[in-house]
Amino acid sequence: IDAIQTNGYDCGVWVLASIAAVLRGYDVTGFSEADIPWFRRFLMYHILQLPVSS
Repeated sequence: IDAIQTNGYDCGVWVLASIAAVLRGYDVTGFSEADIPWFRRFLMYHILQLPVSS
């Protein structure tokens, strides 16, 4: 298995993207580095939708 990630800082994002793909029934081998910026925005959108607790 060859690594798809070529930098040292996106590993957590790759893991979360892979988990999300599996949970949604997608093929995780279809990811590329070009998808990571989109997935970061996807994560940010969903995190910002969480309620703020006091």
